[in-house]
Amino acid sequence: MGRTLLAPVSYGLGDLVVSLPAIQALVADDRPAWLVARAPSQRLLAERIAGLAGVVDEASYASRPGDRLLDLRDHPLQRDYWWGSPAFEAEFGRLNINDILGRICDDLGIKADFSAPTALEARPRHDLGRTVLLVHETDGPDKSWSLDRWAAVAAILRAEGHGVAQVTRGSGVSPLAAVGIPAIVASTPADAVDALSGCRGVIGIDTGLTHIAAQQRIPTVTICRDSSVYPRPWPHCAALRGGRCTDQCASAEAGYAYNRLVSLRDYRPSPRACPSGSPCLGRATPADAVAQLRALL
Repeated sequence: MGRTLLAPVSYGLGDLVVSLPAIQALVADDRPAWLVARAPSQRLLAERIAGLAGVVDEASYASRPGDRLLDLRDHPLQRDYWWGSPAFEAEFGRLNINDILGRICDDLGIKADFSAPTALEARPRHDLGRTVLLVHETDGPDKSWSLDRWAAVAAILRAEGHGVAQVTRGSGVSPLAAVGIPAIVASTPADAVDALSGCRGVIGIDTGLTHIAAQQRIPTVTICRDSSVYPRPWPHCAALRGGRCTDQCASAEAGYAYNRLVSLRDYRPSPRACPSGSPCLGRATPADAVAQLRALL
């Protein structure tokens, strides 16, 4: 029997997480469903996707007789537009990631359900049940939030009786340690799933671990730029958006965009810093972040 293979929308951990409804729909079909991992972190997370028949790396994938490859990048809505750009919004309005991938899946014949998340398999950390986890690490420094704001979030949460910790991928000293926020080390994506599945809630920047928390039905506040399409519109999720990007930032992002590439076999963009110093996130205040989480709890 041939394989049905799905390649997620891009190479990041969060890109796999937002693509899960498509993968889970294929798992429910009759033929074995395989993941095409576009990065090592995606391969590592695959062990927590229930029913998945196997994983192949995009860099080494070779088609077999009977294979059916469904690539979420191979669609005009992805190839022709950089999501969240002025051109995208002018053409489609303010779509979110579920809207976008829902349209792509419909055209590819994937019966994906984006109405509610199906959680990854987890062994929840019940010792974190009274703790709000903060997600501050990212491969994209253009999405970072200042240290003083994280310190203020922690202070407000503690004043309201919550435990507070940060999720970090490494064992080195995190910047948040300097303001007294202890670290929960999740050295693998699976470890992160377990920690994020057992906590009270999450406040995090627009990155993969925050998307995992949303997938696990944990009350989640995503701190993001105004134009981000990635926060999910589910009842347990909220988006704390900054202001509009400067013209300088929009121009730099247009030069960075790689949406026209379908295969990412030989492509990894370099991390980018905001040329304007991320003034757009200045509107996202610690008090607002905690107020949004409070409304979800």
